[in-house]
Amino acid sequence: MDGIRSVSMKNRLTMNQFYGLIDSMMTPAHRSRTAKKNLREGIRKMQAEMSAAAKVRRDFRLGRPLKPGEALPLHPLVVWKRATEALASFRTLMALEKLQPSDVSAVIVYLEEAHPDVPRFLLLEEAGKSEEEIKSSVFEVLSRSDVLALGMLFRQFDAEKKQQSTFPFQFTGLTEGGIALLRRAAEMQGKMSSLTKDVN
Repeated sequence: MDGIRSVSMKNRLTMNQFYGLIDSMMTPAHRSRTAKKNLREGIRKMQAEMSAAAKVRRDFRLGRPLKPGEALPLHPLVVWKRATEALASFRTLMALEKLQPSDVSAVIVYLEEAHPDVPRFLLLEEAGKSEEEIKSSVFEVLSRSDVLALGMLFRQFDAEKKQQSTFPFQFTGLTEGGIALLRRAAEMQGKMSSLTKDVN
């Protein structure tokens, strides 16, 4: 797990940074006003065709940059705070667009030292359990010395498109190996009808 513990910064981009990155990748021959105008019009057209839920998902993922220089493992209290705040933030954006906040759910992704290549999951919400009961269960797992919290997965239901989207979310910067494991976790959960703590 040492390779995962070494942290490298992976910032999420603001929209202005996104456009700047595109411009910087263009050669001088392609940096004409016409080329830039056509590119931006193409992006605007793509955005115009996006559903409201897809726009919320995009805005949430652009979000605030990750904090640099944090070593893993993060304290369970930090993990819980960031996970619950991220879920609340996503649902707030949904509500602002007159979408159902309950169409967003999330799980914490963690690893066990005995099986470092197998993502495991902790629910943030569970039918019949209070927030305190779930928090206690999460703390019990994350307080173990053989456990490492990697990040989260979000599941969003797009009512307009009738589609489910599952994507990873980092608590802090990760190595390429750590990011690959989060993506694998998303693929595993993507096959399920709803986010679950038990994925074979």
